[in-house]
Order: sequence, then C-alpha cells, then structure tokens
Amino acid sequence: MSKEPVRLFWEASVGGARSLIDVLDPFSAGGTATFPTHSFIFTALKDESKVLHRFTVGSNSNDNVYAYDPYHIEGDSKKTEDNLKRELEGEELESYRKLRKSYRFGKLYKNFTGRSYLVNYPRSQPSHFMWRADHFNQTHWITTRETHFLSMPPKEKLSRITARGRSRALREDEPRLLLEYRSSEPLLNMTLKVLSCAPRAFEIKNFLSPIEVQHMLQIASGEDLSLSQTGIGGSEDGEDAGVAGTRTSYNSWLKRERSPILDAIYRRAADLLRIDEALLRDRGDGEHPNLDSDISLAEQLQLVHYGKEQEYQAHHDFGYNSIDDPWQAQRYSTILLYLNEGMKGGATVFPRWVNAETFDALKVIPEIGKAVLFYSQLPDGNMDDLSQHEAQKLFDGEKWLTNLWVWDPAYE
Repeated sequence: MSKEPVRLFWEASVGGARSLIDVLDPFSAGGTATFPTHSFIFTALKDESKVLHRFTVGSNSNDNVYAYDPYHIEGDSKKTEDNLKRELEGEELESYRKLRKSYRFGKLYKNFTGRSYLVNYPRSQPSHFMWRADHFNQTHWITTRETHFLSMPPKEKLSRITARGRSRALREDEPRLLLEYRSSEPLLNMTLKVLSCAPRAFEIKNFLSPIEVQHMLQIASGEDLSLSQTGIGGSEDGEDAGVAGTRTSYNSWLKRERSPILDAIYRRAADLLRIDEALLRDRGDGEHPNLDSDISLAEQLQLVHYGKEQEYQAHHDFGYNSIDDPWQAQRYSTILLYLNEGMKGGATVFPRWVNAETFDALKVIPEIGKAVLFYSQLPDGNMDDLSQHEAQKLFDGEKWLTNLWVWDPAYE
C-alpha cells in the first residue's frame, strides 16, 4: 500500500541470505508459492539494505495475505490521517483508500468463509457456467457434436482456417468439419468425474482421440520450442526482477485456426465448459454484442514438453489485478490435455486439496487423450487459492501436454 515501488525478498533468517521474489509497483499486489514459517521482507527499490517490513507466513494455510502499509497506525486514526494528508493526494490517495477498503473487506471475508480474499473488492461473480463438485467421484455427463477424428485427413484438408466472425459458427443441425474422417456416431459423450471438491477438479477420459493426439504431436515436431521459465516482477521503469527457475519445461503456442482438428478441439472444449464456442475465438458481425471486445476469451493452446529432471513447481494460473482495474479479468478455467503416458514422475499435483482422509497431495497421472479441468475462480468471484498445482519432476521418459486457458470476464 505504498506510493513507492518495493522489492519482495524471501529471507532464510533475519539478516541472512535472501532471494528476490518480486518487484511491486505502487499500490499493487503480487504472490508467491511458499510454506508456513517462511519469512519475507519488503525493501526499498533502490536500497535493498533498507528493510521496510518483515513478515512470517503463519501455520494456517489460509493465512496468506500480508500487507505493507507505511501510513496506517493501528489504533490511531488521527495519526493515520495526518500521514495520509502529508504523503498522499489525488490519484495516489484514491488508490490507497481503494486498497485499504479491499483489505478491510478481506478480513471480514476471511472471518466468514475461512478463505483469504485474493482479488480487489468488489469483484463480480464469474459469467461462465461452473460444474458442481459436491463429493468425490461425482459424475456429470454432457454430449458434443464435435466427435472424435478416427482417421487422419490428408494434408491438403488440414490447412489453416481463414474464415472469421459469424461465418465460423455452425448451426446445431449442420455437419461438423471433415465429418468423413470422424466417428460415425452423431454425438460424443463426455463424462466428468470429480477428483477434488476444493479446488474443483475433474477428470475427462478419452477427451482426445489417438488421431487427434497424433496430429498435435506432428505439429509439435515442427515447432520451435522455447524454454518456458517463469518471469518475476517488473517495476514501472521497466526494471526486470529476473527469471525464476520454478519452471523448466519447453513450450510453444498453437492457434485454434491452425487446422480443422484444433478447431474441433476448441469447439469440444466449449461444449465441455458449457459456453458458446464463439467466445473461444475472435468474433464479429454482432456476435455477443454485450461484450466490450470481440477478442477471444481463450488463449492459444500452449504445447508443453518436459524432459528428464524438468518440472513446474507449485503455482497458480491466476495473477493479481491493479486496484484501478474495474473488470479484474483473470484466467477462469484450465483444461490440461495429456498427449502421452508411461513416464516416471511428471504427475499433475494439487498439494492443497481439501479432504478428510490424507495429508498427501492429489496426484493425477497422465494418460493419452485424458483431460483435466479445474477452476481458478470461485463462484463468488474470488480466486481459488486451493487451485495451486504443480507438474512434478520427470525422472525418466518425456511428457507432452497442452494447456487451454479460458478467461472471465475478458482476456487481457
């Protein structure tokens, strides 16, 4: 809650070794994956020896919002107001009061729900449908006309899609693209099985057919994969905080329009999420005029490859919005699509899932064609802290998968 940018460090001990976690802009927020008893410090941006605030993460896994407020004097409203009058004015004062109001609401929210409030107050409820997760192994069924590809179309039929806007839409009674290479069944049944209630996580077996997996791997063979390390922080003046070694895989990006098979996978994913496929592509011709933008709410498919000893340590798929952002657009759901199996290690892990039987993490083992769906948002619009997940280190073999992220209420 400072008008000055600050650095956030992890600290091994008071005055001991430290590691840079983030550089935070004025009146902003950030996050890090950590554990109880870990200690952190805020320092001045230009003078790392100047410690502004120190805190230690509590033993309660939901004690995860910590603030540096150089103006607030607990129990002395007069001194607090004097500080504000002396230090802040105009937009800075307005941003501070917004952030302070959100912080106070977060305390009430925590007392009522037991969860930390990880967004800025107020934030609207998600606009998309959300599957229920009332108990383990609960099942839901939904059908799609985007049936499996059972044979590979010739190369000339897999050219890029150039149509745009409403011309991309298919009526319910229209044949799907390249129907002659698909299953003869009119519908594909997709079964969602609840793996976890908190976070809401589901398994969908055989979401992809072997031919579709083959197609994606063929595309991968021609892609220039780059090291997908996770960057941390950055100040207003463009100073970079560095690159974290929490992610050591390689990735590339696949556009929906790359081929009719990828287009069909997006359409199938839209049916799985029970949202209009037009929301997962750039729109036009008056499609969804209620939205402020015609930009897709889905990111490009992220194609990821893990080799031996590579991993992605525990992280969230969401970020943190500016206090002045009225929409607070964030990733809403993640669909993981596994493209191979049989590796040693490499499980998708939810270390903080809530259950009454074990303290062990929930592990999802990759299987060819299987999808895992989980939500980064809660029904009330808060982010789901329990959606933290990791890709475990690979000890032998290799691992291929794709990520499909859908945003709410917009894609930024």
